[in-house]
Amino acid sequence: MLPNFQLTVIGNGDAYDSQRTNASILVQENGYQLLVDCGPTVPSQLFSQIQVDDLDVIYITHCHPDHCLGLTSLLNWMDSYRRKRPLIIIAQQAQWVILEPLIAFSHWPQARLGFDIIRQDSEQLQKIGPWQAMTAMTQHSVRNLSLHLISQSGDRLFYSGDGQISSEGEQLALQSDWVFIECETLESHYSHGSWHSIQHLLQKNQLSKSDCQWRLYHIDPNYRQELSQLIRPYDFIQLAERGEQLIAPIRSLKIKSI
Repeated sequence: MLPNFQLTVIGNGDAYDSQRTNASILVQENGYQLLVDCGPTVPSQLFSQIQVDDLDVIYITHCHPDHCLGLTSLLNWMDSYRRKRPLIIIAQQAQWVILEPLIAFSHWPQARLGFDIIRQDSEQLQKIGPWQAMTAMTQHSVRNLSLHLISQSGDRLFYSGDGQISSEGEQLALQSDWVFIECETLESHYSHGSWHSIQHLLQKNQLSKSDCQWRLYHIDPNYRQELSQLIRPYDFIQLAERGEQLIAPIRSLKIKSI
């Protein structure tokens, strides 16, 4: 039986990392399953982990290819193996124009999928399945909405998506038990998270002495080794690794390979 609330890192790589799956996480509570982002290399990791009827909802932080292009393959796999349950997809209203062709291609040349897609807009989001939900914008080259969840047992998750997080996002991160923040570069970047831009957050969290786990992901491979050294003074933060599981309560952390 699944733990009450758990998270699995499906991928931790950036758009062009040849060694790592595109950034994505799978969140579960009492059998309800949420996939956050679905880049082109994500589906192959899911095929061996879930059944076609398992996923309840997919949340897309933004519609750059490394965060949504895998939808076509994932939905086609579900359809090929006769999924019947409706699937919820949550995305920004203005970005559905990107997602709709991806969904249509998943069942081409058939007129439709063998199951329903329930479309939801992420603006003003208040609930996903059993969880309270909030979003916060980041500074990115396209509009990105970070996701904050509160589990039924009160555990809090913050997932930044891409970009420099806003002051609202910073507050959500500092209130959370599990924090995933993009850290593409070391120096400040106009549209990506960086070590430079998140250091002050780490110091604030360290001063609060809260019991939490932070993970950096979506990292340019050229900076991973140096970044792994820079985070050493902070005992609550690591580089995210594919296959890592966070299991509530927070002190119960397991890492395994997929």
